[in-house]
Amino acid sequence: MKNKVIILSSLLASSMLFLGCNGDSNEKAIESLNQSISEANSVNIVKNSTSYTLAPQAGTNFQTFFGNSKHSGLGSLSSLYTHNNGTSSSKSSTLDSRYPAMSTSFTYGANSTYSDMYVSEISYIADNNAYAVDMTNGTKREFADLNVSGSHTKVNYLGAKQYLVITKADGTSSLIAPGAGVNDAVDFTNKTLQAVTYQTVGGAVDGYIVINDDDHDYTTTNQLQKCDISMSNCSTIATFESKMVPYHGSMKTGYDMDFLGDIADSVDSIYISDNMIFRLNKANGTISSGVPIASGSMSHTLKGNEIYYVYGMNIYKTTLDGTVTQLSSDGLAMGFQAFTEDMVIYGGDSYMYAVAKDGSNKSTSIEISVTTKLEGQKYPFDLGIGKQYLYTTYSVDPTSGKNTFYACKLEDGKKECKEDSYWSSVSAKRSGTLNYESTYRYEPYAYIRVDATDNYGGGAVKAIDPENPLADGITMGSVDVFNFQSFVNSAYDDDMVDNNGTIILYAKNDIDFRGDAFSVNLNVENSLVNLTNEAVPEIDAMNEGGAHCHGRMCTVCHSFAGGKIYEYKMQWGKYDYFSAKDYTIKFEFKDESEAVVALIRKGEGENFNVPLESLTGKTFKASVVSSKDNSSVAAETAGYSHKGLEYFNCNYCHGRAGQLLHDAPNVIKIN
Repeated sequence: MKNKVIILSSLLASSMLFLGCNGDSNEKAIESLNQSISEANSVNIVKNSTSYTLAPQAGTNFQTFFGNSKHSGLGSLSSLYTHNNGTSSSKSSTLDSRYPAMSTSFTYGANSTYSDMYVSEISYIADNNAYAVDMTNGTKREFADLNVSGSHTKVNYLGAKQYLVITKADGTSSLIAPGAGVNDAVDFTNKTLQAVTYQTVGGAVDGYIVINDDDHDYTTTNQLQKCDISMSNCSTIATFESKMVPYHGSMKTGYDMDFLGDIADSVDSIYISDNMIFRLNKANGTISSGVPIASGSMSHTLKGNEIYYVYGMNIYKTTLDGTVTQLSSDGLAMGFQAFTEDMVIYGGDSYMYAVAKDGSNKSTSIEISVTTKLEGQKYPFDLGIGKQYLYTTYSVDPTSGKNTFYACKLEDGKKECKEDSYWSSVSAKRSGTLNYESTYRYEPYAYIRVDATDNYGGGAVKAIDPENPLADGITMGSVDVFNFQSFVNSAYDDDMVDNNGTIILYAKNDIDFRGDAFSVNLNVENSLVNLTNEAVPEIDAMNEGGAHCHGRMCTVCHSFAGGKIYEYKMQWGKYDYFSAKDYTIKFEFKDESEAVVALIRKGEGENFNVPLESLTGKTFKASVVSSKDNSSVAAETAGYSHKGLEYFNCNYCHGRAGQLLHDAPNVIKIN
């Protein structure tokens, strides 16, 4: 293997990789800001023992599905099973795509009401072919002889429908719609799906809104088109050029056309091009005169009939007639995390804040969380449901090594939390009212919360009544160590529906990286069943995946000490930081107790981890070593400069892309 060396900061006089933490101007700015926050930032710790159960739901029966974890890609599945009530009935081929895409259906009623919501279909790529399964009867369809790669586009119309665009060996593309027969794929070469069309809300899909780019060149004139259902007739609605767009921490050329979504209970949609807002009638393919939006604005999002965006690191909104309201003034907005009916939540790994949609607390934003060395916020970030924002924070006791989770709720400007608990996911009501104002579109049926948690996220898995989110519910089972905030859950938590009470949850073991699928019945105590019972994966199986979670704080994804080792190299036409394989961290202690070598990563994100209790109260030095022998030292700290759990969250100080704190000399990287 080629020898590699650590890239050192020019400020270092030795081969030191880490430095002690001393204060930081960013923290002082945040502290100053916090002093101006209103009393809404006080948190009430709830200790409510009242227990609520859920009434069973009725509706169309359907099969559910689960799969084994693909260890080279965190949050991905390597296989697929369909089953009834936890009993497997069939197994697919090995999956090529990351995970099956789930389509839901419901009956639409007046005034945004819906009924009989169920999982109607799943679609996926396996063995270079496209497949779909009708979940009402388990029948599998194969779109054969396509030799494909593919991607899904989610369209929220009469449920969340997944449209599969496949690219064939000859370079042409086809579109497979939900429910399509094996011979019903239509030509989709040079097209990008934006939306489906219909003549009346609740009516049948009669075509598509697409981007047409004949020469695959973003910089030339591109067309927004309305096409019929067979894709045989397309008419041009408008033309547009290119723009630079964010992509994995850098910029790339993209289309100057952002399709924001549908206006509630109408055939109209909103898109932005050339700093103008346009209203598109999808029934006839006509557009209104444009309304200007601030040049340089970002993260445009449609909620209800208003458009929210970030400009100058602050939150703004505009109505369709161009009336602009500034919602925040703290200069901390990087993008949106969630919306409730009355609040906007923004931030990232380091901090999270909320402001009112009406602009009433523009200068006194509500602090949700601020990450420090020993506390912060964890996944999921996007649970804005009705008037409630659900979020999870953690704190680490440096003396005992206890990692405490808090399941929290922001509602009506009031923050409440339940100790030793965290949120996992949400399941939809079969019948309810669509909500265009919050991130979660459906009425919630159940929240999944884990109580009595251990350091890793294991605990009692509970079904919680959404009207009483911090009260008790039924315990469907208890599992130690497994973390039910894993990424596979996040792929389905927008559309999770129960089948006679049963849903599928995914969790990973934060000690040995097993990822298992669990069946639970939301109406039945002690119903939790581990469906997969995976073996502990081999290290090589985890070192083949693509990169993920660049620069995130370790504790966002993990419940243990961890970090990431980077490599500075050329890729995608530029030099940037990428995950470095075959390295880990060795912790050696000043008291000469036995050294600890961190376990190698899962995937290419947080490269290493070590149990919190291994670092409690100990002064240590950290060395980058080869994971092949755990002893070949590439570089190490200058002596025993790190003490205890105040240093467990490595990426907090040694963040990527300039996110260095407390005099950390550089990201942890090799060359």
